[in-house]
Amino acid sequence: MLRVKRILEFGSGFYSTLTFLNRLAFPDVVLVESIESDAEWISRISIAAKGDPRLQIRYIPEPIEHVLSEIPLDAYDFVLVDSSTEAIRRASLIQKLAERNDLRGMVAIHDFEVRLYRAAAKNFRNLVEYTAYNPCTGILWQAENEPTTTLKQMSKVIDRFSKRFQPDDLQAWSEIFHKHGSLIAANGPRLPGMRAKKHG
Repeated sequence: MLRVKRILEFGSGFYSTLTFLNRLAFPDVVLVESIESDAEWISRISIAAKGDPRLQIRYIPEPIEHVLSEIPLDAYDFVLVDSSTEAIRRASLIQKLAERNDLRGMVAIHDFEVRLYRAAAKNFRNLVEYTAYNPCTGILWQAENEPTTTLKQMSKVIDRFSKRFQPDDLQAWSEIFHKHGSLIAANGPRLPGMRAKKHG
């Protein structure tokens, strides 16, 4: 529904990276660029991805947020933050993302229930939270034109079915969103009374 094509992720994973590469979940993706600080983990994810040419993994030692200055963020539709074993490092990355003027897409922050991450994200203008599963996820962005209502409707669908399906059951979730996708799309991003929560 969001037509995500180019993804940047800080911290690769079996749930995140492989889901982004799964055409059932993300049919429009042409690039997943992953920044990872664990060389052994890179090897495991690369093997699991089975040579998918859309995946590019870069090894960057901690603190990985220093690489951010080299990355043109306007080249990506979606950025995932799920990096670092130290919360202070991830918070630093979140804060630096919020300060970038070239950030055009959405940012997903894993473990968004962590107060340090929420505080680091205070300079994002908009926020939709997904709390059906723990850990939680925050979707944040700066622009006014992003699909706020679509994101909120998606959250309602997840809330409704979260007790029935595990988060990694892609087949079930694909069927659910195909069934409810027309309803979500029909509401449109500017449905009256459905505004993004102003964050900050």
